[in-house]
Parts: sequence; C-alpha cells; structure tokens
Amino acid sequence: MATVNNVNSATDIPIVPADEIGFSGLKSEDFLKILIAQLQNQDPSNPMDSDQLLAQISDMRALQASLDLEKSLDSLTLSQQLNSATGFLGKSVEGTQDSTFIGGIVESVVVREGAAYLSIDGQELALANVTAVAD
Repeated sequence: MATVNNVNSATDIPIVPADEIGFSGLKSEDFLKILIAQLQNQDPSNPMDSDQLLAQISDMRALQASLDLEKSLDSLTLSQQLNSATGFLGKSVEGTQDSTFIGGIVESVVVREGAAYLSIDGQELALANVTAVAD
C-alpha cells in the first residue's frame, strides 16, 4: 500500500487576484521582456526583416515612454494630494473611512500606497473621503 507524505495545506497555495489572470495580468514590463526574448531567439537563418524590427523597436520606445509618463503622472498626483492634505493641518474635518465616521482636528498627513491620509486622534481618513472642513 502506498502512503502520501508532505501534503500541503490550503494555506500554502498562493491566491492570485482575478485581475492578474491571463492577459489582464500582464504588465508593460512583461510585454517588453517578451519582445526582447523574441528578438534574442529569432531564427538566424530567417531573421525578421528590418521593417518588422523597426516597428517592434518603435513599439518598445512608445511603451517605455508610456511607462515614464505613467510614473510622472503618479508622482504629480501624489504631490498634488500632499499639497492639498497639508492645507488641512490644524483644521477640523469630518468624513467616513470604511463606514466609520471620523471627525476632529487634523494632526498630521501620511502617505500610504500612493494616497494621502489625514491623521485625526489616532485614526486615518483618506483625503478623498473628507466630507466637511472647518477652521
């Protein structure tokens, strides 16, 4: 009779979010890696013609420019959020965070995962969730 050893529990199985499955899970960097691998592994006796190569290089440059623009926009958005959030320092604000009412004087500003949060009496309120402001 055969025995089974080392059966993994369900907690050892990684859970992949639905938006990271298939093509929707590919990022721009993944596309660049695939394109570079394709160029490195092409058949030397039958290389792609120069028009195809130039088109793919152009696609790579456009994609890199898009990535750079995305990073710049993220940085600009965060900078704008921080600028707005610091304007709330010392002011009384109200809002809801995860269906919980939060109100009080803003003591500090924190950045977490690309978003600005206002710190009020030990609680954090996302800048986007502010519903009222008073001096």
